[in-house]
Amino acid sequence: MSVMSAIVFVVAVLGTGAAIVGVVYVMLKQYFDQQQVQLDREWKERKKKDYLPLQVQAYERLILYLERINPERLVFRVNKPGMSARHLQSEILKIIREEFDHNLAQQLYIGVDAWESVLAARNETINILNKAAERVHKDSNSLEFSQAILEVSGSREKLPTDIAIRILKKEFQAKVKA
Repeated sequence: MSVMSAIVFVVAVLGTGAAIVGVVYVMLKQYFDQQQVQLDREWKERKKKDYLPLQVQAYERLILYLERINPERLVFRVNKPGMSARHLQSEILKIIREEFDHNLAQQLYIGVDAWESVLAARNETINILNKAAERVHKDSNSLEFSQAILEVSGSREKLPTDIAIRILKKEFQAKVKA
């Protein structure tokens, strides 16, 4: 009977030990799961606090960029008395490229579709300028070129910059609601 009692004792000790290990495991798992949930919550709050302002700024800057490269606004902002058509065209193209380069990093904070709409607006605005340049003689003055830009722009149902602004606003509003 001593062997039997020794076996019972060993089984009882092992059973108790296994139960204690099981209880400790469950408690530690719950504790670490709770800690992970807390860390995730804190990360989301911090991300929202730090990342959201950067996103807002990106949308603001890109909308400002699109407003600034609107062909009609460019004409009135860049055209100076006595400029040639080619000089005005090169100045406008320079502004479009420089401002685009200045805002290039903003693509990190917006969606792919919104960024592609900004690219399309830039490219289509350059196309508008090139089409207007084809309508005037190379020795024309900036006034004739400006008029051609306004005519080409006016012949479109919507300007590419306006379309891109609408896409940016829609995406931004969807992110704010989420």
